[in-house]
Formats: sequence, structure tokens, C-alpha cells
Amino acid sequence: MMHNRVALVGVFCAVAAACTSVRPIHPATYLEVNSPPVVWVTYNDNKVVPVNEPEVRRDTLRGTLDGARVKIPLADVQTVQAKVRDGGKTALLVGTIGIAAVSALYVGLISQSGSSNGGGAVYCGVDKRGRSENFC
Repeated sequence: MMHNRVALVGVFCAVAAACTSVRPIHPATYLEVNSPPVVWVTYNDNKVVPVNEPEVRRDTLRGTLDGARVKIPLADVQTVQAKVRDGGKTALLVGTIGIAAVSALYVGLISQSGSSNGGGAVYCGVDKRGRSENFC
């Protein structure tokens, strides 16, 4: 039973990851509404650092970096990126799962529709002269 739960959690995490992308955000508004656990800050010199537990107060991004509290003035920041929902990826995932389900159903139905004599071939018979008939 525990293995099923672990597998289910793994599938859930894969689906959640598949439906997100790391994209630039506007830190003041996005962090207030969404509270992501981590954001990636690109400084003006192109140095990128992950900031955990981010929040914006006035004109400063605050959080933790390697366990230490940091305060980063927004004037020193080129971009802030976070994981955001990606509708395109979600649609692609749902479509792929749908196609896989329909395909599996189709293959299952085809494999069960064989002849009743146990063989997989369809025998149409021959006419009086020994030629195969063109219809079944």
C-alpha cells in the first residue's frame, strides 16, 4: 500500500513540474499573491542567485541565501524569476494523456476482437474452383 502512495506522489510531482516554467516576474506583485518558496535573482552584472522565502518590502527583496538572511535592493536587480503556471504545458500534458488513454483502449479492444477459434487470422474461404473469395 505504501508503494502505491509513493508512486502517486511521484506522479503528482511530475505533473506539477510539467505544468510550470521558470519565467521573469514582477517581484512586488507576484510575491505578495503567490509566495513561491524560491526565486532566482539576476543582478545587473548577470550573476544569478536563488533566494529562499522571498518577500518585498518597499524597494528591497528579502529572503535567505545559503541559510543567511539577505536584503537585495531592487535597483541592483536585473530580473527576478520564479516557477509560474504554464497553460501550454498543461494543455500538452492533458492532450498526451488523453491520446495515450484512447490508444490503450483501442489496442485493448482490437486484441479482444480476434476470432473465436483462438487464431488471430480471419479465414474467408474459397469458391468451388479453389480461389479465395473477395469478401467475408
